[in-house]
Amino acid sequence: MWLLRWLGRLVWRVVTVLLALVGAAVVSLAIAVGLALYVVPIPGLEPQRLPKSMVLTLTLDGRLGASDGGSLTRALRGRRLGLEGVIAGLTRAETDPQVKGLVLDVGRASPGLAEAQELRQALLRLRAAGKLVFAFADSFGDGGLGGGAAYYLASAADEVWMQPSGDWSWTGLSLEGVFVKGTLEKLGLAADMIQRHEYKGAMEPVTRSSFSEPVRENLGRAVRGWFDQMVKGVAESRKIPEAALRVLVDNAPLPSGEAVRDKLIDRLGYRVDVIDAAGAGDGKAEAVTLERYYRRLGTPWRSGPTIAVIHGEGDVTRSEGRSFGMPRFSAERIGKALEEAAEDADVVAIVLRIDSPGGSYLASDAIFDHIRRARKAKPVVASLKDVAASGGYFVALAADRIVVSPGTLTGSIGVVGGKIVASELMRNAGIATDAIEVGEHAGMWRMTRPFTEEERRRVEAMFDRAYLDFTRKVMEARKLTPSEVDGVARGRVWTGEEAIRLKLADAEGDFVAAIAAAKQLAGLSADTKVRVETYPETKPTWQLLRDAIMSGDLPEEIDTLFEGIRSLAALVRLVPEAGIQLR
Repeated sequence: MWLLRWLGRLVWRVVTVLLALVGAAVVSLAIAVGLALYVVPIPGLEPQRLPKSMVLTLTLDGRLGASDGGSLTRALRGRRLGLEGVIAGLTRAETDPQVKGLVLDVGRASPGLAEAQELRQALLRLRAAGKLVFAFADSFGDGGLGGGAAYYLASAADEVWMQPSGDWSWTGLSLEGVFVKGTLEKLGLAADMIQRHEYKGAMEPVTRSSFSEPVRENLGRAVRGWFDQMVKGVAESRKIPEAALRVLVDNAPLPSGEAVRDKLIDRLGYRVDVIDAAGAGDGKAEAVTLERYYRRLGTPWRSGPTIAVIHGEGDVTRSEGRSFGMPRFSAERIGKALEEAAEDADVVAIVLRIDSPGGSYLASDAIFDHIRRARKAKPVVASLKDVAASGGYFVALAADRIVVSPGTLTGSIGVVGGKIVASELMRNAGIATDAIEVGEHAGMWRMTRPFTEEERRRVEAMFDRAYLDFTRKVMEARKLTPSEVDGVARGRVWTGEEAIRLKLADAEGDFVAAIAAAKQLAGLSADTKVRVETYPETKPTWQLLRDAIMSGDLPEEIDTLFEGIRSLAALVRLVPEAGIQLR
């Protein structure tokens, strides 16, 4: 009898689990359909025609990032365009007689300087085409780069508006480092790191309690360069002497009335007032979001030979792995995209958009090789965005041409790495370890002890080889002498403006300039129409969701909904990439 009862309970549990799985699948399908309906415009649910007279509106929130469309997290966040999408939409509007102007809301914007410079160029081109551009913020700035960069962007408009209760708070430019060496020591942890060379400060937060003098000198020069660029751009746009503008920055924050008096702001009002002033208040024009406009009409680059655009954003890694919604510049994905573009008969050139602080040396070298192979079939332009440092710059060296914005953080030619030693923490916690090792240095990467003198000598030799490889690639790609390379390397970072002067980059330019460079390298005339396509092909939202469910890599927005499903699969552990890092 007990056996029958046991079998009955077992059958009931199996049935319950099966029903739960069916229910979870139904819920998953419902969520997928709902998300697809939310993200993808459905014919019949939105107006089929745009109004005959439009004022475009664009609200910036944080950073735009890339327009690769390959991230489920980005898809779930709705219809927000990436940087390239915004530039494409504004470029399309330049020649559209139905578009009368643009209202740009930068109140919550915190772009990187290079991103702000690309957007400024798009605004200036729009104005040159005869469109009115209005910029608005409820308040400008709360310190750091964000407020200054937002105002720097806004200053390119015909008129700059601010809410009467706001303040003009561009107080300068600040770069603050956070150092946790003391925290690690209290926890019983120690960082055993190696760097090449003295300007390479990526690991100083765990090895020091303040900037070293070489790193302070290096970063200080970059910060002053960025600030000078911003002052120059604002002074030119607002017709204020640079010296007077620097005084205003030193006297900030300024109340709205003083900001108008000092010609920093043109008019005070609210967002609706700006839209009305731009032409949408008299009924002759209708306010239309740039997102709606772009998704209705698409890119201005739709016909002709194809230029493939590939996005390399985030840490350089070997594979995609679990990214927790963060972009990864993975050798696996980039290699496939480059191969696909190189083999596509319709593609005449490739633009690689890079926004990366670096990462794995091995992954960077693999991407370098992928680009080198793609160049045998098609010219490649590396277009550097906010950051192309260390591994991000390493991969750019393989391109035919490097295009930068003046504010791009460039270079950081050097290597760094090591390990965290947790022996004291484990001893204090009563944790003991034991190991069976075969080989003289089998345990050299264990966290339970520091490197021995012999092991450190061998590890430093590894880093020396990696640094030599990096500098040789710089020397060959940029046609520099060994002494010239030593003068720009050793971990130094440069602004894009400096990088051109030092021959680390070829030309200044934004996304549009990179496309023009690709056309030139492909042997096309400047006025040749081209088709610009993202590689790999953007997946629809439902497919991104399906892939995320199958892999267990769901963004936080819906992560908790699938804990039951993921518990039936094997646990996936996030293992950080070890080895030499280009950061």
